[in-house]
Amino acid sequence: MTSPALAERYGLFEDRIPYYRAGDGPETLVVLPGLSDAFSGRPSRATAELLARTTYRGLTDEFTVWTVSRPRNLDGGTTTREMAGAVATFLDELDGAHVLGYSMGGFVAQHLAADYPEFVDRLVLGSTAAHVGDAGRAVLGDWQTWAENGDWGRVQASASRESFTGWRRWAYPPLLRAVGPLLRPPYPDDVLTSLRACLDHDTTDRLAQIRTPTLVVGGDADRLFPPELLRETKERLPDATLALLSGAGHAAAAEQTKTMNRVVRRFLREEPLRG
Repeated sequence: MTSPALAERYGLFEDRIPYYRAGDGPETLVVLPGLSDAFSGRPSRATAELLARTTYRGLTDEFTVWTVSRPRNLDGGTTTREMAGAVATFLDELDGAHVLGYSMGGFVAQHLAADYPEFVDRLVLGSTAAHVGDAGRAVLGDWQTWAENGDWGRVQASASRESFTGWRRWAYPPLLRAVGPLLRPPYPDDVLTSLRACLDHDTTDRLAQIRTPTLVVGGDADRLFPPELLRETKERLPDATLALLSGAGHAAAAEQTKTMNRVVRRFLREEPLRG
């Protein structure tokens, strides 16, 4: 039964954590979004409908899917581990769940599973690893510089170019640069805090503490978290499976939504990933 504090399809938990609910499946899946979450403002009906109709299609019959954002107006030095503590309060309200973390959300999910194993049934790390790769660090450093200068169009254009493959890698950046002044996030300092937290994140020595069955899944053309980092992360986890999506970049969940959700669904059902 849904907690009275989470009765709506979207809202603010404890007046600080935006959330969305999609579907009414019998099992519970909590999704922790990536860095782009820091560019978002208050939750809206339009976003709730988009998540339910597209992002989580193929999952909502079996799962009630909760998208749990990071708190807004973060303290400047907030770490991914501290962000996991905030998510734990939400999971406590749900009496636990499967957890799927994308990119930066995967950083948070790693700490969550290590520090609060009682809240995490099965763990999915999507397009993420124990730390960002060397090329990714350089990219995040650029975003940090541009964000400090308020050049949000440049940040968004670069994020699109680094995340997608195929036509979207070339079509989206010019459009985002053109509308740059409109892309200022509601909470600019949260973006800078999130970038610092990503650059500081490294759970290489913590992965062995995660006893939860884990799926590491991402694109084999990811430039921020290349396959070798995904393999390294999988090998350091006590109980992990690796799935690489052919031809997908960092935005694998957007580029190959149907495939990604099928792999996630099979893992959460404890079924073979292929077949």
